[in-house]
Amino acid sequence: MKLFPGVPPFQRWMMATTFVVVAVYSISQNKSSLVEAAQTKLSSPSPRIIDGDTVDFPNGRVRIVGIDAPDDDRPHLKALASEALRGLAARDGGLTCSASLFDYALRREKQCRTSLKSYGRLNLSCRFSGNEASVGATMVAQGYAVDYRIYSGGAYVDLMRKAAEQRAGLWGVDYDGMRQLAVQRAQVPQGCEIGTITQ
Repeated sequence: MKLFPGVPPFQRWMMATTFVVVAVYSISQNKSSLVEAAQTKLSSPSPRIIDGDTVDFPNGRVRIVGIDAPDDDRPHLKALASEALRGLAARDGGLTCSASLFDYALRREKQCRTSLKSYGRLNLSCRFSGNEASVGATMVAQGYAVDYRIYSGGAYVDLMRKAAEQRAGLWGVDYDGMRQLAVQRAQVPQGCEIGTITQ
């Protein structure tokens, strides 16, 4: 069976060579991104808080992996989540973020892999510098973010349920809005194989 039937041999050879060059370039770019992310460690005693799951450091912007805080579609909740993270970071010595900080002991199921960067942000796990507490777990436990199941592997589901039951944080402000966000973030998005999620 010929790969490109009806195409002259020289063109087939050129197409195959182009494919190999593009594939090698793509792999090398991805490898350099993996190395960059693995070596990246951002830390600051006073990072600029963008919202409840996004932080600016002097050398980069970070999206905290495994959680989702309210966004522009829920501005009153977004402001409260931002203020909560700002207060926690000030109280607990700032933030340290790295690809190696995720608490793998919390992971209960396989998760889809998040890209290393999204919208100009590094997708990293973070801890409070002063006490080494997980930022993701803290924000969810205090009711200012929800578990983002496909990227957390369900690590924060129990903390989220307890926060909802106790009407902690934003659950006490807008229970229905937080419930809708939690339901959205428990779904398997297009492009993520269902088999990677334990139902």
